[in-house]
Amino acid sequence: MGGKHVSKQQTDLRKWTGGQTYDLLCMDDKCLSPSKYEMLTRNTSQDFGLLIHNLSESDLDCQYTCSCGFSDFTKNLSVEPIHVMSLPANETITNGKNINNGKMEIEIMLEKVNPFPHCSAVFKGQFIIETTVTVIKWYIYYNDVKVIYTFPIDDVGCEGRLQILCTLVYRNITIFDEHIDMCQGHNDRLGVRCWTNEKKTQVERINVNQMQLLTPSEKYQQEKETSAMTEV
Repeated sequence: MGGKHVSKQQTDLRKWTGGQTYDLLCMDDKCLSPSKYEMLTRNTSQDFGLLIHNLSESDLDCQYTCSCGFSDFTKNLSVEPIHVMSLPANETITNGKNINNGKMEIEIMLEKVNPFPHCSAVFKGQFIIETTVTVIKWYIYYNDVKVIYTFPIDDVGCEGRLQILCTLVYRNITIFDEHIDMCQGHNDRLGVRCWTNEKKTQVERINVNQMQLLTPSEKYQQEKETSAMTEV
């Protein structure tokens, strides 16, 4: 975050104030939380800036002020949502896995993701179908979405490894990865399910909320990946 060019005498203090509680952050190259904030100065210029480490949603939509003597400049820090990537905040939550009328349906909730994910199902190593993704709740920089996957057992078989994969810009995440055995419930036509725990594959754990700004090169990569996803 850049500061405004201000005239500085040797006795003037340079400081940054801001954040959610609008507190003093840095003064004359020293910051109260050096792991979070860093004052940037240039050798041949009286300009100075503020570097925010581990940028998160709580740092955005807040005012930041750079001051030097009696001069100051205030700016609200915000970004376009398209320039933010946010991975799911919590481990994926499976709302339902059942078999009815010869079809299997899986519902998985993904919290706080951005951009809108594109998800596909792979059964026994073969692509089956693109899943349905629905937005449940909108936020400023991310969404809560529900991934719904339904397929007829007769078409693909009733036992094997099932994976559901989602793409967010250039990151691929696995939200479901299990060996399933639905043959017993399918043959009995009772609408029950049978999961073979002994063969269950470890599901990738997504337990961090990683929010990051995309660099220009990543934005270019996003455009390429988005175009590719549109063609699929």
